[in-house]
Amino acid sequence: MNADAPLWRISIEIADLYVPAFEEVLEPFVESLMWTVDEDVHGLQRMEGFVTTQPDSARIEASLAALAGALAIQAPDVVLEELAPRDWVVENLKDFPPIDEGRFFIYASHITQRPLAGRIPMRIDPGAAFGTGTHATTSGCLHAIDRLGRKFAFKRPLDVGTGSGILAIAMAKMWRIPILGTDIDPVAVTVAKRNAQLNRVANLVSFRAGPGLSPVSKHTRYDLITANILARPLTIIAPDLARHLDAGGYAVLSGLLVCDERFVVGAYMAQGLNLQSRHVRDGWLTLVMRKR
Repeated sequence: MNADAPLWRISIEIADLYVPAFEEVLEPFVESLMWTVDEDVHGLQRMEGFVTTQPDSARIEASLAALAGALAIQAPDVVLEELAPRDWVVENLKDFPPIDEGRFFIYASHITQRPLAGRIPMRIDPGAAFGTGTHATTSGCLHAIDRLGRKFAFKRPLDVGTGSGILAIAMAKMWRIPILGTDIDPVAVTVAKRNAQLNRVANLVSFRAGPGLSPVSKHTRYDLITANILARPLTIIAPDLARHLDAGGYAVLSGLLVCDERFVVGAYMAQGLNLQSRHVRDGWLTLVMRKR
């Protein structure tokens, strides 16, 4: 982002339970969205959206108030502020230390430190697509992939909602096999392709734009499917994901809060998948399920 470009931040605080609902309402008003746990208040999330054109605060407040009314809760206070001009790419890089997650060592371009022997290095810079390893859902998926990779040799993985491409790149580097990643956002697909080139796996990883599993050939089956999205989209794609998953195949699902577990697990059990393991980090949940 240009250092002279204007930037506004919209922030609200909401209970964990309502994160998916408020994310859906706030997303159309912003260009990027992130959540952080409020360490001072248990069970509360801080949601921050960023936009480069001055937002319509009245419309935002009205939309959030309407949702709060439908949920029978108090509308959150909306904090809108224009941020001082800064080089946000440089600032992001300062706040992005290297990450060790299982066998994976994730670093940005400003890091000179190199991984210990046996680690799989991945260069992922903060950018326009979700997935740098810092969020608990991404690291949870990497943790699950690492554990599965110690037990099984997968041949046909699929990454749904690939974002930066980090999970697809991790699987390609670990197993040296072809990987397909999909994302509803064409910008994410462009970012993922660039990251695959930076990590020298462009010959193994391909990316397609489209919602859910729509970019996938109807008759193709996979032995591992990862999907780091949100609870509601996870339940929506459950029938499609199950159809594309081999019998005995594994699904790694994340992007959901602990309170969403029963909702998501139930949707996948109805499609013939059983829960194998769960991993909780900072209130976010990663599920590993297997098709009967």
